[in-house]
Amino acid sequence: MRYPERLKRKKAVAFACVILLVFSSFSCACAEQGEKKKIRVLIVPKFEIGEITGDFPGEAQLFYEHYCAGLGETELPNSPRNARFYMNEESGVAILLTGSGKTASGLSLMALLMSDRYDCRDAYIVSVGCGGGSLGVCVPGDVVHVTAACDYDLGHHVDAREMDDVNDTTPWFPDDSYIDYAFEVLSSDLCEKAFRMTEGVPLRSTELTHQILEKTFGDNPKKEKVLRDPMHIKGTALSSDNFWKGVYGHYTAEYIARHYGSPDPFAVTEMEEIAIANTAECFDMLDRIISFRVIVNMDVFLSGESPENTWGEKSGFNQKVTEANSETFDIFEPAMHNLFDTASVVIDAILDGQL
Repeated sequence: MRYPERLKRKKAVAFACVILLVFSSFSCACAEQGEKKKIRVLIVPKFEIGEITGDFPGEAQLFYEHYCAGLGETELPNSPRNARFYMNEESGVAILLTGSGKTASGLSLMALLMSDRYDCRDAYIVSVGCGGGSLGVCVPGDVVHVTAACDYDLGHHVDAREMDDVNDTTPWFPDDSYIDYAFEVLSSDLCEKAFRMTEGVPLRSTELTHQILEKTFGDNPKKEKVLRDPMHIKGTALSSDNFWKGVYGHYTAEYIARHYGSPDPFAVTEMEEIAIANTAECFDMLDRIISFRVIVNMDVFLSGESPENTWGEKSGFNQKVTEANSETFDIFEPAMHNLFDTASVVIDAILDGQL
């Protein structure tokens, strides 16, 4: 064979190899794209205290130890720096630890739902966390089955000292141009199924909790509402990017829930539910959210606490929850078990095909 002919043949073979390589790469990419990891239940806590396992439990630990024990953190591209993601590929249970606040929780969930690595289309989103209870509705240890979420911050807020008569109204003025994302109602059918499924789950309390409530509300004419044992209730969550307490804040929260026509009264103040709901709605998943919030403190000051001694020290909430103080006293750890015991009933029912 003459040299030019051999060269032509080599070029032809090389060209064929390039085409084959390109085609193979394209086929592999398509295969990888089609092999998304399917999530059946997405558990969404917001913060953890210390380690993810083996120490004082935050919102995620008990769920991790039961559904993802021993699994390492999985990379979640385009998520906030403090987000943490765990995936049990065998069961289809994932845990997305979002970080606290509306921005972190919304961005974390958005990153997962937009990811080309995971298929969340048929997943149930089980949002779990703690919060402050509405005076006269909740007591510490209650599990609130959230039926609607409102944004406490959207609107017009003023300092009460600027008002002509602070007792005549609240220092919040609504702006209904925000209503499309300031208020979300969860699926009433799904909420009702989850509530019926879990309302018999026993809930823990502590003797110290009862003592502090007795000291604070023992002279209250409606003390039976705040000295009872924990129970399951339905209620509206008010999401705020600031911790707040006090009578005027309580009145404002009640007013906001009424203004938007919430199906149940204001029950719990927290920092993320409206963002979780808004993000899910963007992906047509609002009707697949189940939300549980356990009460670990109250939306009013207890046992002589004040803004100065509650928040004045340069230590965050995570540092306070392990102490026996009247901000969280000793209810936090039992409350985490109340949260897990309740939510796990629903999670297991989903995995068993019962929901």
